[in-house]
Amino acid sequence: MKRAVVSLRRSTLAIACLISVMAASIALAQSGRTGDTKRKPPPKPVPHDPLPPRPDVQDQQQKPETIRINSDLVTVIVTVSSSNPAANSDLTAGDFEILEDDVPQSIANFARDADVPLRLVMLYDTSLSVAQRLNFERRAAARFFERVIRNQDQAALFSVATETTVLQEFTNQVALLVNATNQLHAKGATSLYDGIYLASEYLQPSKGRHVVLIVSDGGDTTSRKDLKEATARAQKADAVVYSVFTGSSASQNLRDLAAERALMALANETGGEVFYPGGTPGVHGDEVDEQSLAQLDGTFAQLAQQLRTQYTLGFYSSNDARDGGYRKLTVRVKRPGCTARARTGYYAPKG
Repeated sequence: MKRAVVSLRRSTLAIACLISVMAASIALAQSGRTGDTKRKPPPKPVPHDPLPPRPDVQDQQQKPETIRINSDLVTVIVTVSSSNPAANSDLTAGDFEILEDDVPQSIANFARDADVPLRLVMLYDTSLSVAQRLNFERRAAARFFERVIRNQDQAALFSVATETTVLQEFTNQVALLVNATNQLHAKGATSLYDGIYLASEYLQPSKGRHVVLIVSDGGDTTSRKDLKEATARAQKADAVVYSVFTGSSASQNLRDLAAERALMALANETGGEVFYPGGTPGVHGDEVDEQSLAQLDGTFAQLAQQLRTQYTLGFYSSNDARDGGYRKLTVRVKRPGCTARARTGYYAPKG
């Protein structure tokens, strides 16, 4: 009997000890302490993007199934000219022919300029080489914005010197664009090719007709990119490059032929054009300067008219290879008397 009592007491004592140990463990766990005195460092915060993606990019991210379709659609902006302007105002898709590497392609998309919003970056050379004529060019540019920008269009203004500066982001507010031209001040050297590269990058995510308008003498002295890289970037952005040449063309001794050829190459490769105003304002007397300003203003008016006689064509290449290679393009207008100008090629999708 005594043995049974002793055994019972021992069992009771063991149970009590077990309960005490369990209670201490629970209390220790609730206090957040463990036997290991070393604490794990907190997880590092995930950095946020410095700028939110543009709406167009957000749409693509939310709808990944549309990315491939859009990337495979080849967009070609076509400027049509003829001796009779009325003849090129009512063209249809059937009036155009597109060849890729000499192989005819089926036109999938067709739109006139009025149906496609304009996205334009004006790239203004503000290096010291243009200081004398900058004030006159500023006035002509302001009038150009007033002529060309509609409610559905947007334009931006970049200043190009040693560095490229965005003076005005995309907007359809003409007053903001005109005010931005007042911020153009001559300084530094010229990184024109860098400016073209950055303008093309800026344009690419936006929807609409992509146009880069260069106002410059074409010289480049400090770019990190070269002409070939700038041209390829413009082509990948489906951008048409126009230039208003502001250098001297009156004397062979004063002309920078390499700069002129660079502007011409950009225009030919992307389907644009180089405009040569008759005079160079800011370097002569007041009377001549005003005449030169009128000629410069007329050049901008001519460009604005061209932007109003464009067609946007789209096709899916019959070549399914996604190799990133360059493919030659030829665009023709079947209607007699009409001539088409468009980019000479594009880079195929990759991957």
